[in-house]
Amino acid sequence: MIRTPEDTYVYDRVISTIFNEDRFAKMQGQHDSSKKSTGNIDNSELLDTIVEVAKEVFKRHCAKRFQISPLHTLEWNFTKNRGNTVKILTQGGEMLELCYELRTPFVMSIASNQTSSFKRYEISWVHRRAVGHSTPYRFLQGDFDIIGGTSPIPEAEIIKVALDLGTRFYDSKTLVIRLNHGKLAEAICSWAGVSQDQRQNVAEFLSSTIVQYWPNEADRKSQWSLIRGQLLQDLRLSEEVVEKLHKADQRFCGSADLVLARLRGTLFYDESACKALDDLSALLRCLRVWSVEQPITTIDVLMPPSECYYTNLFFQVYSKEGNHGPGFHEKLLAVGGRYDWLVEQAWDETSKSKPPGAVGVSIALEKFLPNNPSSDLGLRRLLSRVEPSISVLVCSRGGGGLLTERMELVAELWKANIMAQFVPQEDPSLQEQYEYASEHDIKCLAIMTESGLSQTDLVKVRHLDFKKEKDVEREGLIKFLSDAMCSQYKNPTIWS
Repeated sequence: MIRTPEDTYVYDRVISTIFNEDRFAKMQGQHDSSKKSTGNIDNSELLDTIVEVAKEVFKRHCAKRFQISPLHTLEWNFTKNRGNTVKILTQGGEMLELCYELRTPFVMSIASNQTSSFKRYEISWVHRRAVGHSTPYRFLQGDFDIIGGTSPIPEAEIIKVALDLGTRFYDSKTLVIRLNHGKLAEAICSWAGVSQDQRQNVAEFLSSTIVQYWPNEADRKSQWSLIRGQLLQDLRLSEEVVEKLHKADQRFCGSADLVLARLRGTLFYDESACKALDDLSALLRCLRVWSVEQPITTIDVLMPPSECYYTNLFFQVYSKEGNHGPGFHEKLLAVGGRYDWLVEQAWDETSKSKPPGAVGVSIALEKFLPNNPSSDLGLRRLLSRVEPSISVLVCSRGGGGLLTERMELVAELWKANIMAQFVPQEDPSLQEQYEYASEHDIKCLAIMTESGLSQTDLVKVRHLDFKKEKDVEREGLIKFLSDAMCSQYKNPTIWS
């Protein structure tokens, strides 16, 4: 028994027993003998290439790396992952945690520094507890986040980032997006009659059963005959509630435009739900500017968020492989959404500034490994050059913000391997765009005006440091920027 704080005899004996090296050696021998029959193909080179491709895509969208420590001391956490983290006890008795996810530490830094606008990426291993005495699992994850901006423009960009990366490894026709909104999910529960205290259990149950299957697919429809009894008996839902949940799956999960029309007709009385539907409609309009069209976009009102902090728009990106036969399966590649709530929780209440909005996507990079380990799918050829030191801000002057035109031009620059971005607001003033360029250390602006595009099809290119500018034809803008970048904009002949 420890009688005084200075009496550490028992404590030292416990620690020395836990860290007994003879016991470790014996356990290691048993572990080695149990795994002799198993082999593991080394995918290190393939993963290196995938990481380089991911960095290239992230940097093209002008994100900067924010490094997350793989190991940190046990601290208070306002997310619900505490029980699933991998904990380590040091010989000195200190409790540590392996990195569980890459977002919360970033948000804590954003809050402590009162940052209002930022694009970041991080690529690192995250860890999960294993069952029994097995070693923890680890997964290679890439995160891309946008702090600031006006919804749903940042949401559209993080989806674009996920698709840009996905299309480097998969046929674009196999990539599909599943959308939902926190307020819409709540409205559907209210419409179906699911009580507040039952909603979490119902969401978790549906997530582990029917939501694993694609909306309107035969496999998903067949699940209802199996889970109906569990909803009635295990979760004690009424027949009426179960029937309404079934109806929601049939009518409100599927093609985005069709589902939106049905939801507006059903939830017209719910102001919060109508606002959520407006958010989804606006997001779809932004995605169409970037050629993200039907049928790859669906709405699934029964899909819960992958993290508790996604309380508004959230999404999942899948690769649908096979031809709906025995080998058909869906591979979850990325999850993301808006997490304003998380930033608000971390923000200093005494601060005079309001917490900014925030969106992010987490991408499972190991999912891009080829199914056949003996083939690398020519991954090395996926790498292309991105000039890391030069980026372009696509701006507008007048014309109501020219959001569509700015989005179209920035997409063309991304496709040409040029680092580019735009202020993620519908109608920012020219002063706001200059301030954005200064804050993000951007020296080159491509300024569009309504008259310039409609009458002369010209874009003004301006370099802030050199105080040079030139009107360039819209069709020749990429060539002009590429040539200018080769000389770091210093060649005087390019401005003549």
